[in-house]
Amino acid sequence: MFPQDARHWIAVYREMIGFKDELLTRMRTQLKDLPAAARQDVMDNDIAMLEDQLRRYHRRLEFWYARQWHLEGLHIDDEARTITYREKTVVLSRRELQLLILLVTRSPGFITPTQLLVQAWHDARLPEETLRTYIGKVRTKLHSLGVDAEIINRPRRGYALVFKHRPEDEPPD
Repeated sequence: MFPQDARHWIAVYREMIGFKDELLTRMRTQLKDLPAAARQDVMDNDIAMLEDQLRRYHRRLEFWYARQWHLEGLHIDDEARTITYREKTVVLSRRELQLLILLVTRSPGFITPTQLLVQAWHDARLPEETLRTYIGKVRTKLHSLGVDAEIINRPRRGYALVFKHRPEDEPPD
């Protein structure tokens, strides 16, 4: 019902996904040390169960991302590369859209410039100055819409999209 609830569940599911990914990686690396029958049993039962849980967590995470957008009053159209907020719309370049989506999905967590370059654009070779230019463009477009969020930067931590706390986010007494 409240935007901060969606942000909370996004953080919870991201943490659970990270844990399950690490667990699966450890299990898979240790499989080679098991006898063939035990290896097959672990693959058929334990790994299959964890992969199923991971798929469910990803579906829930996608739900909460969409719910966060809705609760924040934001709508994004991937094909048209537009973002709409309270009846105002701006057009984003392909790179601006990729950058914004990554920041929103990580909100309110920080992401380093290198991670942004790799995860948003799949290109760590781009200079950080290019990233800063696009961050500035996205900030300007969010501001022009009046979105209650800002992209902040912290040295050695990176960038984060932070939705501002509003009184209407508070549950009634």
